[in-house]
Amino acid sequence: MKFCLEFRARDTFVFCRRLSITLFLSLFAALAYASPTMDPGVKALQERIGFTVAERFSTPAEGVTGYVVKTEDGKTGIVYGLGDYTFSGALLESDGNDLTRQYTERYVPKPSYASIAEQLSQDPHLVSEGGEDVPEVYVFADPNCIFCHKFWKRTRSWVSDGKVRLHWVMVGFLKPSSLGFSAAIMNADDRAGALQAFEENFGNNGSGEGISELTPVPANLKAALEQHSKWMAELGFSGTPGLLFKDTSGQWQGQTGVPGQEALGRALGIAE
Repeated sequence: MKFCLEFRARDTFVFCRRLSITLFLSLFAALAYASPTMDPGVKALQERIGFTVAERFSTPAEGVTGYVVKTEDGKTGIVYGLGDYTFSGALLESDGNDLTRQYTERYVPKPSYASIAEQLSQDPHLVSEGGEDVPEVYVFADPNCIFCHKFWKRTRSWVSDGKVRLHWVMVGFLKPSSLGFSAAIMNADDRAGALQAFEENFGNNGSGEGISELTPVPANLKAALEQHSKWMAELGFSGTPGLLFKDTSGQWQGQTGVPGQEALGRALGIAE
């Protein structure tokens, strides 16, 4: 009987040891599955650009993995990895269904328009013009942007009639002179007048007409321009002009590009 008990104890020990090894290997496999490696192409691009990966998701395209990435300046977007290759843009199914749009709605956080509008309302570096106690529009603009110039020209009657109040949020990225021109406008005693002088001589500034670049850009204005660029990225504006405004229902809206005059007028409640 004593021998039998010893045998059973030894048998139990061997069994438990094997069970422990099996459980360890299963756990290791589960962890490896739960923490998949990044596609080499995405990893290489990450090391070059410095973005962080906020989310990783599968797609129905064979071998293609989606990544929600965030850059240092606050921009969030989606890229796809396929081994050594990385690509972005619309991922379409055979019927034309845009999967990227669906993934953006699911994984990319919506811009906090109201929060950024509140911060903009306290920004001491805006270039403001127009009426008082009227609809307000924050306009992210680069001095060298032809579309910003177009929007400026289209809104002259609204501004002169006091129908709207425009707050120009200056940025500078299109040309080497953009930062200096933005800084000069922001540094002027009469900012709206400086903006007008610039726009009336669009394309000829710095050559004896309009205004000249401010160089070097003072530290406080440089910090303000960097903050403007950060807000622009957080709002999801891919270019200029970028418009942030409250519509007639009281909801903040964001839009990139030059809007139709009639449509914007209706949205602001100032249509003729």
